Amino acid sequence: MQVTTTRGALKVALLAACLVLAGCVTLPWYPTSGIYTSEAQNFAVELPKGWMRLNSEENLLITRDGILLQHVTVERARVDRPLKNTKKVLSRGMQPQAVAEVIIDNFMSSERMLDLKVLENRPIQIGPHRGFRLVYAHRDKEGLRFKSVLHGFLAGDVFYSIRYTAAERYYFAKDLATFEQVLASFRLIHPA
Repeated sequence: MQVTTTRGALKVALLAACLVLAGCVTLPWYPTSGIYTSEAQNFAVELPKGWMRLNSEENLLITRDGILLQHVTVERARVDRPLKNTKKVLSRGMQPQAVAEVIIDNFMSSERMLDLKVLENRPIQIGPHRGFRLVYAHRDKEGLRFKSVLHGFLAGDVFYSIRYTAAERYYFAKDLATFEQVLASFRLIHPA
């Protein structure tokens, strides 16, 4: 997993749009509602009705109005693999705030996240796991402003993040409560 904000989602959307316009493929989006379980990624979460899920083997990505307006992702990364934009590394047993600092550095080092401002960074409990909550804002190269909430934690050798990103105006506040419901339903299938 590459812990980035909208970068991976944008790549997927642009590729899908090009393929659809070329007539090569149908978009792999499915309506959501109810419990989503990923044995391969070791988590289950309740998805909101009326949203769409990208059919992917890797991370979970859902949106209601389009990924540039709002999306929720559940991502995981092994701690023995480097993150995309930082030389800092995650390691088993790190304290939640140390993990948060690595994730912040990864974001700050991204060429796609401009004017990044961390608005909140505090420890939290995510189910039985000690984790952290980040709230941050940035703009992309086109000047669109985004705001995100990321909850992250380590479970053994795996880092999990549950993140909500939306256009700062209108959409962020509009769907924040839905994200909080998704977050509250998140659980690991086989706890580490």
